[in-house]
Amino acid sequence: MTLKIKYGLLLLLFFQVVQTQEKILATLSDSLPIKNQYFIHQDEFENDYFLKENVLIKKTAVKTYQYQNVQLGYLKSVDLLNPFEITLFYPNFNIVVQLDNTLNEINRVDFNALVNFKSVLFAQTAIDKQLWIFDENTQFLELFDFQNNTTIVSSQPIPNKPIAMVGNYNFCWLLTKEKLYQYNTYGSLLKTYPNQGWTTLVALNNKVLAFNLNGAYLMSENQQTQILFSPLKQPIEQLQLLDDNLYLYSKGKRYTYRLQQPKKQK
Repeated sequence: MTLKIKYGLLLLLFFQVVQTQEKILATLSDSLPIKNQYFIHQDEFENDYFLKENVLIKKTAVKTYQYQNVQLGYLKSVDLLNPFEITLFYPNFNIVVQLDNTLNEINRVDFNALVNFKSVLFAQTAIDKQLWIFDENTQFLELFDFQNNTTIVSSQPIPNKPIAMVGNYNFCWLLTKEKLYQYNTYGSLLKTYPNQGWTTLVALNNKVLAFNLNGAYLMSENQQTQILFSPLKQPIEQLQLLDDNLYLYSKGKRYTYRLQQPKKQK
């Protein structure tokens, strides 16, 4: 066998490993009514977070906290990666507000006031007093130091406008109508996936859930896992994965699904 053929076979094997796709079964176990509120997240301390008419609500076992800022308009996103430094993004005024664990304001970033103006489309929590931001002016994904108002790193321009973005301390994912992009904290593009009709993203440690109203995939290193809901009671509005439980929010209810590998047919 020639060296060229061996090299081709290795490339083919590598491509097959990278593109490995699995399936996992999500079986409905119970549901909980949540009236007049949009469920966002449950943190590691089992506190629940909701949105109701642009008001952020945190419910603990003993107390309920609220935050509202009518002067800043529409609240586009709430990032709970760090429950002691919650990141809120108000796109109408191009402003990020950060809250402590009792929903008191501790920091504000006004991108209009920067020397190098940024038109921010998405903003998410990153590491060490930094934010992941996407600047519509440049089409760059940036790691932004909000204490010193400086850009630490930036990506190459993204060819298409993102429709969703999530990040954590290590990675950031951008979703366009064509592709899902994964970047690291050096601004380097690590992976791309074809968009299979996804519209929304949720970060899970170093994985990401990509989904639309009708289905979901879990992306981890070198693997795509399709989630098979049994049954899918309502369209998917929001998802959260904690241990082996997948929480699905839809139409005023939170559905709990248990995850397990589907049995192989003999």
